[in-house]
Amino acid sequence: MSDQPDETQTGSAKAGGFGAKLRGLGRSIVQNPVRAVQIVFFALIAIIVLQNLETTSIDILFWSFAALPKLVLIFLSMIVGALAWELLRRLKR
Repeated sequence: MSDQPDETQTGSAKAGGFGAKLRGLGRSIVQNPVRAVQIVFFALIAIIVLQNLETTSIDILFWSFAALPKLVLIFLSMIVGALAWELLRRLKR
């Protein structure tokens, strides 16, 4: 056995190794923090989507809507909210 530790024991990364990739990732996050926020945002959206696939029904007064996935209801409410926001923004001008 040699007295010289190999590279796995010293923790140094070869060129193009995992450590170098992490340093590159850190640099790209510092240079473009908006992209990092977007990645986190889309990861959260993916988690929400996967958790809301079961169906549910909506009863409003005497109307009963068929069983729809919660995801569809969330998406529709987001669209209605975005349209209302845009309408109010345009009326404010």
